Amino acid sequence: MRSKLLAALLLWSLAGFLAAEPTHLLRQPTVSADHVAFVYAGDLWVSDRDGADPRRLTTSPAEENNPHFSPDGRMIAFAADYEGNTDVYVIGVDGGNPTRLTWHPGSDIPVGWSADGESVAFASRRETDHGRSAQLYHVSLEGGAPVRQMEARFFRGQWDTSGERLAYIDHGPAYNGLYGGTAGWRGYRGGTTPSIRILDPSSGEVVAIPGERVNDLNPLWFGDYVLFLSDRDDKVFNLFLFNLETGQLVRLTDQDTWDIRWAALRGNHVVFEAGGRLHEFDIGTQSQRTLEIELNPDLPQRRPGWKDVRGQIQNVGLSPNGKRAVVTARGEVFTVPVEHGSTRNLTGTDGVREYTALWSPAGDQVAWIVESLEGQTLVVADQSGLNETREFDLGPDFYSLEAWDAEQGRIVFEDNRMHLHVIELASGEVTEIAHSERQGGFDVAFSPDGRYLAYTLRQPNYLRDLRILDFETGQAETVSDGMADVASPAFSPDGAYLYFAASTNAGPTRFGLDMTSQERPFRAGLYALVLQADGESPLAPRTGDEEVAVEGDEDSKNDDNGEDQNDKPAAVAIDFDGLIARKVALPVALGNYGDLQVAHDGGLFYMHRVQPGATVEQPGDSVARNNELKRFGFDKREAATVMSGLNGYQLAAAGKHVLIQRDSGALAVAEVGETLKPENLDLSDLRMYIDPAREWAQIFDEGWRFQREFFYASNLHGLDWDAVYAQYRPLLAHVGRREDLNDLMVQMIAELHAGHNRVGGGDVHRESGPGVGLLGANFVIENDRWQISRVYSGEAWTPFAQGPLARPGSEAEAGEYVLAVNGRELTAEDNLFRHLHNAVDEQITLTIGPQADGRDARDVLVEPISSEGALRLWAWIEVNRQTVHDATDGRVGYVYLPNTAGPGYTFFNRMFYAQLDREAVIIDERANGGGQAANYIVEVLSRPHLSNWVYRDGIMATTPMGALHGPKLMMIDQDAGSGGDYLPYAFRELGIGPLLGTRTWGGLIGIFKNPPLIDGGVMTVPHFRFVDTDDNWTIENEGVAPDIRVELDPVATNEGRDSQLERAIDEILQMLETYSDDIPREPPPLPTELGR
Repeated sequence: MRSKLLAALLLWSLAGFLAAEPTHLLRQPTVSADHVAFVYAGDLWVSDRDGADPRRLTTSPAEENNPHFSPDGRMIAFAADYEGNTDVYVIGVDGGNPTRLTWHPGSDIPVGWSADGESVAFASRRETDHGRSAQLYHVSLEGGAPVRQMEARFFRGQWDTSGERLAYIDHGPAYNGLYGGTAGWRGYRGGTTPSIRILDPSSGEVVAIPGERVNDLNPLWFGDYVLFLSDRDDKVFNLFLFNLETGQLVRLTDQDTWDIRWAALRGNHVVFEAGGRLHEFDIGTQSQRTLEIELNPDLPQRRPGWKDVRGQIQNVGLSPNGKRAVVTARGEVFTVPVEHGSTRNLTGTDGVREYTALWSPAGDQVAWIVESLEGQTLVVADQSGLNETREFDLGPDFYSLEAWDAEQGRIVFEDNRMHLHVIELASGEVTEIAHSERQGGFDVAFSPDGRYLAYTLRQPNYLRDLRILDFETGQAETVSDGMADVASPAFSPDGAYLYFAASTNAGPTRFGLDMTSQERPFRAGLYALVLQADGESPLAPRTGDEEVAVEGDEDSKNDDNGEDQNDKPAAVAIDFDGLIARKVALPVALGNYGDLQVAHDGGLFYMHRVQPGATVEQPGDSVARNNELKRFGFDKREAATVMSGLNGYQLAAAGKHVLIQRDSGALAVAEVGETLKPENLDLSDLRMYIDPAREWAQIFDEGWRFQREFFYASNLHGLDWDAVYAQYRPLLAHVGRREDLNDLMVQMIAELHAGHNRVGGGDVHRESGPGVGLLGANFVIENDRWQISRVYSGEAWTPFAQGPLARPGSEAEAGEYVLAVNGRELTAEDNLFRHLHNAVDEQITLTIGPQADGRDARDVLVEPISSEGALRLWAWIEVNRQTVHDATDGRVGYVYLPNTAGPGYTFFNRMFYAQLDREAVIIDERANGGGQAANYIVEVLSRPHLSNWVYRDGIMATTPMGALHGPKLMMIDQDAGSGGDYLPYAFRELGIGPLLGTRTWGGLIGIFKNPPLIDGGVMTVPHFRFVDTDDNWTIENEGVAPDIRVELDPVATNEGRDSQLERAIDEILQMLETYSDDIPREPPPLPTELGR
């Protein structure tokens, strides 16, 4: 049944642009008295009001979106990503070259026009120091400096016709795919549900359209009414009308399947997009029609052609004797010569995806996995790709090939359900070897003769045991005892030893979701198992005696045919009784070791990686540059570094060549030895012919399968996923570019109503440009000049963040003017950032002075930077910390947590321990970006006092030292999510203190483990979910509600105040009034008796 449906849909897809049908996937309509403008395939189009006579206004391959007609209908403001920078442009309705109005390197998104039509209103985060929202600016059609309209947060909105009232939302929805983002989340009901406010900036009056935990978007003025989109009924976006005088709310439309994603208003008519079509709704008559718009454009991204696929390499390996590398890239299997020959494409299956190719240790064959809508197939082919292939159906899951034994004709592979399998290539029989009870995969190694498979199996205690399967008996033995974490087994070529790494301090690092795994050193030792009961230790004492030749030894090296038997693998027999007792530790220091592999000469190679937290690299530097490839030589019985600066390596099956991935990502091959001389692989011929329409079909189908096979709930929450496929697949025929495919899949996955479900990247068009430098400062226009209103220094103790205008010798101060850039005069009619193009990390000369007329000016040599994010964030933090300090006379500390990953761990340690002498602390996690479950933070915050320590001199010490026992309060908001949801949940669960602010995002369903898409795109299918201590599904799509609800008051923000922080200070001071400190702060009297 499904096959017939898919066949029909495929025919529909291939015939899409041939059929005379209306075009779908039209986006973001805007309307004037005479025209409708919209976006299709990243370009602006304009048509008559009824959809007739459509014509293209822009043709750049760069992204163009967010169009808005001017009040007189003669111009359209829009955003464009020309030269890799999203800025505001305007174009006449009759076409022509767009005019650029903004130049800042941040994204500037037009949201409409000023009431008089003289300026374009746009959203920008250029001077935002914290949070995910932007601020509202106007820029004149004449150009010059943009003018910020208010300090308050802003995302989207519109002025009324008088320009006196602003209807707006101050943050975007969690379903950011509605605005071109990557997240699909219909039915969202967490804290990031925008509400519409109507603000009169002159009076400070604010009116909010009522609606709790519903998404209200796209406000439009209709006289004294506000028209907007909302999913408050049935979780489908429809049009609503709000009466400001009466508070009456009326639903206008009845969409029940497709969301209304965008709307524009002119007169009584609303033009909106739903289901990829444009529709017009007449408010007066309550009637609706669909605009029949047919486009037949040239779509360059749909054009088949040859592409370089070096950027989409997903798997590499080396032929047994190092002659060729096998590379899986862009869903094709290539072999690349190390020295002689040409690059070969073994598959050549445009629109079909191949996975994880392996080269047979015998050298004559290559195997890979083929993906299809029905499941996956193992293919075994001749290394030349010319002869017939053998195919083996594996099943509906996703699989990866792990190891190949050519002697017995077996391939070991694992699936996404945590099973390890082996297939007998002679018969096609598949046998399950093991099933892991925890996430993490398997490390595997065949014995030289293929009789045994050594593998690791993760146990309920999170540690891995070493197991060995005997294929002759079918029995698997557990070798280790569960008291160490075992990794990376590797047999010696003679079959006498099995090497592995094992760690007894790995426990805290084995569940990476916990923040307690941060910066924990991983120390493993290297071991050898003596496999035979009568075997000798590889480190046995050496007597130094002369070796005595035994008669017949030379003859025994050849068999009856005179062939050298040394080329045949050694027969292996393992005596399992007492095996673990025959474990020998190699004489190396414990370290962060892994990836053990044995060369032909018996040398043991392994990676020595940098310990977590050992260093913090400068921006642009890679930690991997300090990784080392080590070799333990049993002749000298010592380890030596053979190479540094690599991400990983792989020995060829014969053990005489090694494939290396440098820290730069480049691939290189070297002959194995005590030193390596790697030569980079020439990958310039990794090219293939791609028909985008066929590839996009594969991407859509596989993305649909990803959700079905990897989503944490096998029942997909009861959703009919086949019906979703049938609904969205026909729209594939209308996809004009790769970006539109992402948008389509975002809508598809949104049907699951789940967080952390995203689609992005892939072979989208990417612009490149010169880059715009930043000076680490805010500016205002005074006296027709660009005046510095604030300089950002980077604050103390932030070594990699220093403002260009705060460096010794290049200082400037607030109140001074930037009069010229590189000798070119700068006035209010110019745009400063236009002069900073191509200036990142380059020396420029600014003329700066205290007077607008240039008196007492001086030249300052500065180097602009590419981002001010760290400068601005630390400035905001320090202002808050000082505000709390001053308001509480130094009694209360302030700690900010930007996320719950590495930076959040660092911020907490930096700020909390420095304020241990405070009586109380405010923990601010507003806009926390998540990362890990912050158990470390709440454990520290909830530590009980255990003891004091008295010294002869100085004050007492305490255990635990890192504890603050006074009142604690946590600030939360709608921008805090994921780990930023878990942290306040845990804070409350442990009874540490109250939560103040607004409800958090509500995304505690987990990040993905599915593969990337064929062209490097990413779909993040949630594969685990939070359950609270009462075994309930909570937080996800709910968020964490505050104990004390305080919204960020826009009027207070416009006055330069933080209403949430002010309330937090009031609350913590009240808590201190009733707090009783029962911890001894003075030592007891000294003993006066001996022995006391």
